[in-house]
Amino acid sequence: MYCMNCGVRLGPGEQRCPLCGLRAVHPDLPPQQGEPLYPPQWSAQQPERSGLRFLLTALCLVGIAVCLPVDLNLTGRVTWSGFALTAMGASYAIFVLPLWFSRPNPVWMIPADFLAVGLMLLYINCKTGGGWFLSFAFPVTGLYGLLTTGVAALVRYVRRGYFLIFGGACIVYGCSAMLLELFQSITFGSPMFRWSLYPVAVLSAFGLFWVLAGLIPRLGDALRKRIFI
Repeated sequence: MYCMNCGVRLGPGEQRCPLCGLRAVHPDLPPQQGEPLYPPQWSAQQPERSGLRFLLTALCLVGIAVCLPVDLNLTGRVTWSGFALTAMGASYAIFVLPLWFSRPNPVWMIPADFLAVGLMLLYINCKTGGGWFLSFAFPVTGLYGLLTTGVAALVRYVRRGYFLIFGGACIVYGCSAMLLELFQSITFGSPMFRWSLYPVAVLSAFGLFWVLAGLIPRLGDALRKRIFI
């Protein structure tokens, strides 16, 4: 038997090389299992969000406790404080509410966000007497809420074909600009096709590129290597 490091011939029974001191390994002896260098299972620690969510909740409650009494004391009724409270409520639903869940599900979080924004716009419409909620704000928030929820559901539950999903979403969002301009024309009397064709063209071209990436394997593989998908 020879030393695996320097090649010196080892005598019978020698456990270490007399020249370099390397421990002798006999091929007929079963190898011993040493301690693993890395743990068998490793998972990243979840960021601590309890302090942030309690802090933001406290700030919202302080804002409510300050704005409403001050407005009632100055004007005797709810005027500007209503706008501030509805804006804080929508912001809380969008930014703070997901922090209360370890893994928030976007399929129901996104409709909750659009619902909060829609209620804020409804309050603004009622207080200002604008008359634009049913013909503009409601269909727009409903349309983009459904589109965004659908895309989130596909990404969450299909778990493949991301290029096709992303490309199709770009095309659909681009074409929805014409509906948005239609609601604007009905509500405010503006002419059609003044700006909607530009996002339709740009997003459709962008989406077609991603659809081709999902259909052509070589193009898709090249993009995955470059954007680490």
